[in-house]
Amino acid sequence: MKTIWKNYLDTMQKELGSEVAKTFVESLVLASHSSEEYAIHFFYRLGRTWAPVIASWAIWIKNRAAHESIALILRDAKPLQEIPNTHSWKKLYLNRQNCGIPDELSGDVSILCHPLLKQYLKENSCENDFTFIDSGCYGTVVLELHKLGIKFQPLFFFSKNPNIPGFLNELGFSEKEGEILNDSLECAFPNIYCRPSEMILNERGRVVVPLTSADELSVLFGREALRGVCDESRLYHSCYNETQCVKNLLSLSAQAKNGIFTGILATASPEWSGKKDFLEHWPKHLSWI
Repeated sequence: MKTIWKNYLDTMQKELGSEVAKTFVESLVLASHSSEEYAIHFFYRLGRTWAPVIASWAIWIKNRAAHESIALILRDAKPLQEIPNTHSWKKLYLNRQNCGIPDELSGDVSILCHPLLKQYLKENSCENDFTFIDSGCYGTVVLELHKLGIKFQPLFFFSKNPNIPGFLNELGFSEKEGEILNDSLECAFPNIYCRPSEMILNERGRVVVPLTSADELSVLFGREALRGVCDESRLYHSCYNETQCVKNLLSLSAQAKNGIFTGILATASPEWSGKKDFLEHWPKHLSWI
């Protein structure tokens, strides 16, 4: 395997775990004959396939949002940036690393929130009364922000937390289906940037989040996937059946189980070992359902 592909595999293993990543990347190498130029077209089509689901999610968010101020939590909510009428939504780079939460798959061991985190939220007018949009699943970042005294409403693409609404949950999809599609959105849909952990003060004294590009193929694939979302979303009509659009993605997952590269995962990544304890100790008063 060429170095450029090995680097991509390394990126995906940190996102998905070794076995799921290996299956996904090997099917792409086979389908593209190891040609990055050819593989790019798969991801453009993937973006177009995701677009009706992402557009439906955006409509659900607008209908569900309790606050006019809506913030996309990046990286994972990235495709929403390409949907018309979301361009005014704020963009925040929040994750386990800068919120002091260890991560099993990536090996990150952060245990303290970044000292500039509260200032970052304040400068982006996200201290109170905003709607927090993330892909999901458990709400570890939600809980950490709540502990800091931040008041907001979280909405997820898919939620494993019975106290946080999820788009796929409200459409009636199962936990297994939601896991596969959420992992496919967060990880198989390529990330242009590495997950940022640092926050710094710029020359004006404002907090900025430095971004580092991911490996070369992730950047190429990610740009094409986002371009596909953008192009297709211009054609999207709200009369589309959102449930059927999600089922279309799930049919691609079924094909992937046969070793066919579709851009959607055949199986979900390994489940977090702390899930049971985390949900059992969730504060009883903290619910948005």
